Amino acid sequence: MLFKNRFPAILAIATLIITLSGGCVPEKDQTRSQLKQYIDSIRVINTHEHQRIPAELQDHSYNFYTLLCYSYINSDLISAGSPFYDPELVKQGNLDELWERHGQYLDFSRNTSYYSHFLEGFRILYDFRDPYFTEENIPDLSAQIKENYNRIDEWYEEAFGKSGFELMFVDQYWNSFNMDLDTNYFALVFNINRIVSDISNRSALTAEDASPEQSTYAIAEKEGFVIQTLDDYLAFVDQLFDQFISKNAVCIKNSLAYSRTLDFAYVSYERADELFKRPSSSLSGKEKKELQDFMFHRIIEKSIAVDLPIQIHTGYLAGNGNTLENSQPTKLNNLFLRYPDARFVLFHGGYPWTGEYAALGKMFSNVYLDIVWLPQISREAAVRSFDEMLDCVPYNKFFWGGDCCFIEESAGSLEFGKDVVAEVLAARIERGLMTEEVACEIARGIFRKNAIRFFKLDEKWGIGF
Repeated sequence: MLFKNRFPAILAIATLIITLSGGCVPEKDQTRSQLKQYIDSIRVINTHEHQRIPAELQDHSYNFYTLLCYSYINSDLISAGSPFYDPELVKQGNLDELWERHGQYLDFSRNTSYYSHFLEGFRILYDFRDPYFTEENIPDLSAQIKENYNRIDEWYEEAFGKSGFELMFVDQYWNSFNMDLDTNYFALVFNINRIVSDISNRSALTAEDASPEQSTYAIAEKEGFVIQTLDDYLAFVDQLFDQFISKNAVCIKNSLAYSRTLDFAYVSYERADELFKRPSSSLSGKEKKELQDFMFHRIIEKSIAVDLPIQIHTGYLAGNGNTLENSQPTKLNNLFLRYPDARFVLFHGGYPWTGEYAALGKMFSNVYLDIVWLPQISREAAVRSFDEMLDCVPYNKFFWGGDCCFIEESAGSLEFGKDVVAEVLAARIERGLMTEEVACEIARGIFRKNAIRFFKLDEKWGIGF
């Protein structure tokens, strides 16, 4: 195959460069560098993003802090003691005041993987060479950011080329029923959080819901679909599935661990029907969970019928404060046993439960592992746990995603992911655990080939291996 034949050529070129320069590079570092060069040649299928479509932020004056406040570093700043961002200051682009409020906390975060991968994105896309973000260099970066986002179509084409992306899967959890995406860059993901949570909240059209206009009931009403019974609700969910499939959706996404446990017990239709008939205000927390559990089981059954994989958030929860135990991967074990024909993709290495996460991927033929976001959470944890995963799990079961809101952070995320994979694979080559040829095949699988095969992108999108 083509990619198998390219590694020796890359190896020869890299060796020649080292020889001509008179450099003396340790063999282990040479292997890693050569493998990284091969990985850089791969056109990447990015299996998870949250790209913010610029039209949604039209009232912003794009600047460094526009991107920063949507980035993961923001959580590290708050962890360090920073106040929350004032949206008006960010929109206005008052850089001096923003630095005065947040600059020292940005400095305190210079050691974290969140900071480093964000910085890496600007190195790749803006040729930014300073070692850190400073009060002095942020204004120039802000001017470049503003210029780029004023020519957004050209900028995305340029950024995709520089980063090496071919396609991104986009989960719009904040606007989960939106089906309009630019298919030049993005593939649609069907986020089912609202469908699961709304079944237990029939008052979701009222002010008690954080965004009632985005509720399942509100969307149904706009489409002239009246929901009075559980069967009505299920029929409308079927209709939503049909609509997303017609828009070439590639998968389903469950990130409900942010609001509830991943323990989804089996609940009968009769019990769910009984609960749905009651006012939602009369339901206890346990009864609401029963309805939600029933709904997710129905969604899994539907996913089997329409052949859509299910991505599930496991492990660390973004932001500053939540119930970490909600997201423990083994809470899903009953689903994997009950639905052997469903295809599950677990996210984020299950960090900090990376061993449990790997074990599930090893035990179940229908459980796949996406190391999305893990290198950003902790690069070193990603190196250790990915090495362990390779001991356990066949390599056709891995994917990579960025999990970012803007292309700048996505570019840095990809670089971190590539670097982790190159380091682990190179060490395995040096230890005699695999050949260079197999290492290349694993890398191409993680960043491209596995996703094409698993999500059937060759059939649905005409994307070749």
